[in-house]
Amino acid sequence: MFDREARWIADRLAAYPAKQLSPLINVGSSTSEFREQAQPWTERHLFSPLRERGIDIVHLDRRAGPGIDLRADLLDEDDFAQVSAQQYRALLCCNILEHVRDPARLAQRCWDLVIPGGLIVVTVPRSYPRHGDPIDTLYRPTPEEAAGLFPASRVLAAEIIDVGESYRDEVRRRPWILLRHLARLPVPFIDAAKWTASMTKPYWLFHNYRVSGLVLRRGD
Repeated sequence: MFDREARWIADRLAAYPAKQLSPLINVGSSTSEFREQAQPWTERHLFSPLRERGIDIVHLDRRAGPGIDLRADLLDEDDFAQVSAQQYRALLCCNILEHVRDPARLAQRCWDLVIPGGLIVVTVPRSYPRHGDPIDTLYRPTPEEAAGLFPASRVLAAEIIDVGESYRDEVRRRPWILLRHLARLPVPFIDAAKWTASMTKPYWLFHNYRVSGLVLRRGD
């Protein structure tokens, strides 16, 4: 999650009373180390202010680790049965849909976890390089296309967020990474997918990354 993305979500959720947001489940949360050290702006701008308002946050991820409250794969029937024993007033599904082969199914599972009238916050890359975690299907929807995964929901906010960052920021920190593209250029036959990703990445030297952001209200 980018800094501007975290701020965008925080600004939207600030419009709702705490009682409409608690409990909130954060799907694909990663560890507390990731949220507080690798991406400290998520803790600073999003999660800490929510907790200060008295909102109960449940961090869910498919792997175990510090700061992960629930370890579950929502696409696994047994895991989902356990998680869905409780329903939530709000749910975050941020930068997850591009990492599953069936985003519509995951969207349905998220929808099922939220009470009628509850809020679902979705972010997904709109313009961003391939990034495997462990896979990237290159699902890069517009906000309207992402909203289509939640047909029984009302769109409360939708925006393509220019995060103000790009590949050039990485290159400024580590300029030698440009040599990777030159090294891969003459050998497309070794790994076609990685070669294509490497050849297209310089596009983001000149264009900012963008994220599709949505706030949805679940219907009855």
